[in-house]
Amino acid sequence: MLPIPPMMWQMRSLHLAWLTLAAAACGTDPVAVDPRTTSQLVLDGGLINESPQVIVLVVDDADTAEAAQLRERVAQSVRAGLLAVIESRWGTCGSPDPAQWHPGELRVVVARPSAPDAAALVTSREIPSLAWTTQTSREEEVEAVMAGVTEALGQRLAEPGEEYLPLRTARRALELVTGARAPEGEAEVALVRSLPQDRIARLLVASTRDDEGPGPVADEVPSQTALSMTLDTEVAGPFTTRDSTCSAIDEGSGRLAAWSELVRAEPIASHCDDQQTWDMLLHPGFADCGFICQAHPLAVDAGGVVACKVMIDQADLERCDAARGRHDPDGQPTFVERGGKELRRCEVVQLAGADLERCRHSLDCPGCPSGFCATEVPELVSQWRCMPSEHPWPLRFIGGAIEGRRGWINITCSTEAEK
Repeated sequence: MLPIPPMMWQMRSLHLAWLTLAAAACGTDPVAVDPRTTSQLVLDGGLINESPQVIVLVVDDADTAEAAQLRERVAQSVRAGLLAVIESRWGTCGSPDPAQWHPGELRVVVARPSAPDAAALVTSREIPSLAWTTQTSREEEVEAVMAGVTEALGQRLAEPGEEYLPLRTARRALELVTGARAPEGEAEVALVRSLPQDRIARLLVASTRDDEGPGPVADEVPSQTALSMTLDTEVAGPFTTRDSTCSAIDEGSGRLAAWSELVRAEPIASHCDDQQTWDMLLHPGFADCGFICQAHPLAVDAGGVVACKVMIDQADLERCDAARGRHDPDGQPTFVERGGKELRRCEVVQLAGADLERCRHSLDCPGCPSGFCATEVPELVSQWRCMPSEHPWPLRFIGGAIEGRRGWINITCSTEAEK
């Protein structure tokens, strides 16, 4: 199998995957072959980028010092989780290329456990920074989200006489953002309309006290539909723990403990002082993506043009977006079927002239339009730790040339003959 630069690998909490590609002896849409080439190979596979996320936070809203400390810890967990997401987008499971997009869409919904239903949710409608949509994924962008989370968690504390219902609140909020229940009222309708269709959810319930709900705990477990769209559920509660660990060793017989077991969470103690535990609470997880090397180098002519064609089969049937370096193959609209769905095939432009030179030799690639090249930038090529007899796959994709959810990519290249 011939490799291409890794996209994203599946992780615990993000739908990230690099391309799954199959090599063939020849392709149906061949590239030009000259005497220096030894073979033609076709790589074809799914292009899956990070799914949009909705993080639901249900955090103790008591007007106590202990609850205030817990709210601060949860906010810091959000910060650590978002920084880890950025690291994955720029790291070995993403791309360190500053000229490539590093997109993502993430929203935080705070659900107040003591408030009436009509006032329970705090969303980006009230605090715009709770929605983080980016093409750059820079660390400085996290601080605005962090400020919004801190504001939302402390904006309204429990009022005297209000019943504390974190389990009911968690169920209703999760079912709403996953589409498992219909929205009620203008605010919920607006929230649902703002969410992308292919979203995934994460849920964190953190409390210094037990739930006060009157009904069976099993009634507050989110529906199977909601849970199937939720990658993980974290619970921090007033549980007994060892000094050396935050993991709960005795959750007791309370409602929060019983609910944790029903949703298959691994609870921690809310009074935990171990910062690493809180930093990992909303962490996206780890993956070893690695790089694959090949026996023959790609055929690149004296002008730096590589003997490759790159096609994207996209869900957008309207057009091939020139701003993203795409055009109709041979100038004709082309449609293909994959998995029973009609897709539009677009060819990705190989950069030319000064743009090609910048793509091949400049890490920042200032002014480069979207497209691709075979790069020689040391910081990018050096990622592949190939054996002396092996060669990297140096295709570089600039801007949004290969971005797009649930798309497919087809690459046909010629490789150089043995010298």
